[in-house]
Amino acid sequence: MLWLARAARRVFDEPAARTAHPEHGPHFAGYLTDLLKPYGLAPHPPDGGQSYGEMGAALIADVVRPDEPVDLLVLAFAVPDVRPGRATATYLSHVCPGAPLAFAVCDQGVAAGFTALRIAQSYPDCRRSLVIVVEQATLHYELPAPAPLPARHAGVALLCGDSGVARISSVVIGRDDPVASSVDKPPGQPYTGAWWALAGELADPTPRRVVVADRDPVLGYTCSSTVDFVGLEPDGGGAGVRVGLGAA
Repeated sequence: MLWLARAARRVFDEPAARTAHPEHGPHFAGYLTDLLKPYGLAPHPPDGGQSYGEMGAALIADVVRPDEPVDLLVLAFAVPDVRPGRATATYLSHVCPGAPLAFAVCDQGVAAGFTALRIAQSYPDCRRSLVIVVEQATLHYELPAPAPLPARHAGVALLCGDSGVARISSVVIGRDDPVASSVDKPPGQPYTGAWWALAGELADPTPRRVVVADRDPVLGYTCSSTVDFVGLEPDGGGAGVRVGLGAA
C-alpha cells in the first residue's frame, strides 16, 4: 500500500544556472551534434533551458525535511535535459536526505509519471519514496515527429510512504479506452500537469476519491491512478502542498 504524504510543485521562470557557464555552449552543441547526426538532424544554438538536477534539488528542499531519510527516488521526464551528460537520478540521490536508491524513467511520454508511481509501489518495504516529475520547455533541435512540448519549465514532487493523507490504491498503464480524470491539468504542462493537479488536491482534507488519468497522444498509452483521501489533517511537519511560483 502506497500513501501520499506531501507534495511540492514549482514553475522555474529562469534558465538553469548551468546554461550561463562558458563551457556549456560548445560542450552541449558538440554533444548534441554527435547524437543527432545519424538521424539527419542539426542542433539549435544552446540558449536557455532547464536542468533537471537543479529543478529536482529545489523540489527536494521543498518537500523533504532533513530528518526524513528517503529510501527510494524515481525521476520521471520526457523532454531531454540541458545537461545530458549528468546521471541526474544519481545526483539527486546525493542531495536527497537518506541517499536513496534512485531510478530515472524516460521515453514513455505522459506515462512516465505513472510508471514512476508503479515503481514506488513495487518497493513496499521502503518507508519513504519520492517521485519527481519534471519538464523543461526548451528543445534544442527540430522534432523528428510530432509530440507535445511544455510551455514552461515545471516540476512536481510527491513524497510517498507507509502513511499519509491519501492512499494510492491503483496505477494502471495500458492501451485501453481513455479513463475520465477527476482533476484538470493546467494547459502547457503535458507531462507534469496531472501531477500538478493532484498536488493541489492535498490542500483539501475532505475524504474523497480522486482519479488522475491521462493519455499519451503519440504512444497511445492510457494511464490512470486512483487516490483515496482519508480525511486526515495535515501534520505539523508540512503535510500538504507547497507551491513555488518562480525560479529556485
